[in-house]
Amino acid sequence: MIALLALFAFILTWQYSNFSLIFLPLIFYGLAREFFVFLKFRKNIIKEATIVKNSLIYRLSMGDFLIYIISFFMAIFTFLSLFLNLITAQKQELFFLLIFLPLCLVFLRKKLNFQFIDNAYSDFRIIIISAFLIALIYAIFNLFFSSLEEVRLENFSQNVIPYKISTFFVFDFISEILTLIKFIEEYFLSSLGVVWFKMIHLIFDFSNFFIFSLSFAYIYNFAFKIKNKNYIYIFSFMMILGIFFIKETKNEKIKPYQKEFALFVENIALLKEQNLTSLKQNKDQIENNLKKVQELLNKNAFELGIWWFSKEKEDLQKAVNESLK
Repeated sequence: MIALLALFAFILTWQYSNFSLIFLPLIFYGLAREFFVFLKFRKNIIKEATIVKNSLIYRLSMGDFLIYIISFFMAIFTFLSLFLNLITAQKQELFFLLIFLPLCLVFLRKKLNFQFIDNAYSDFRIIIISAFLIALIYAIFNLFFSSLEEVRLENFSQNVIPYKISTFFVFDFISEILTLIKFIEEYFLSSLGVVWFKMIHLIFDFSNFFIFSLSFAYIYNFAFKIKNKNYIYIFSFMMILGIFFIKETKNEKIKPYQKEFALFVENIALLKEQNLTSLKQNKDQIENNLKKVQELLNKNAFELGIWWFSKEKEDLQKAVNESLK
């Protein structure tokens, strides 16, 4: 429950207070604890099924040191994904996670109560199914009800970048960088055409929101272990009210690097449009033309006069004109 409250507190305060940093270790602990319980249970199942009881290998595998290490690194990956998504999360994303996700977890837990034994492995299955369903619904909703506008470099270089700002400079910097990365992604996707743009956007939305939902589901699952679950619903509802009534603080200044960044992206786009094979062919052709010019410099006046009226001169002139194009 503490991990869930820490998650709620971070969502509400990361833009306005430097002290929001203290909530992150509690969120990490909740994730690490859930991974540890699942991996330990999984280890015990494999051990009992494959190793002779009271054997040397059985006794050596009694410790949980390796489980702690694996849980730690799994928690780091999940925590970083959760953190980066929270920095750029929109209100509709949080609405799905704070309302539909816990309801889906409770619904599946009740419906599958007679199908699965109540243990950590069953929790993992329910978390995966819930995250998958919520991510799929969100991706479809985003496809039909969110406007996917074409990104133009002119607009980017002249308009304000509306990223979420924070009083803590690290969070502010991360938010700005993530917004720029999203702009590059949107720019190149929009160049593929409307159909491909929407299809790839659907895949990206589903994949990213699935991992986001998975992180949230682990925190919720950790909190649902308390006896009185009504507190979770109450706090989730209060979070929804807080998110929709607290005004987000966004950047209102044009950054000095915007024009240079737009030019950089435009140059990348030009390179993308060029076929690498044709670039190599052009390079080889230019080198060949330079070698012919070098040979001309070694000729005397009489030889140059003969060369001037030869077909070799016309071929070189055509090759140079093609290279200039």
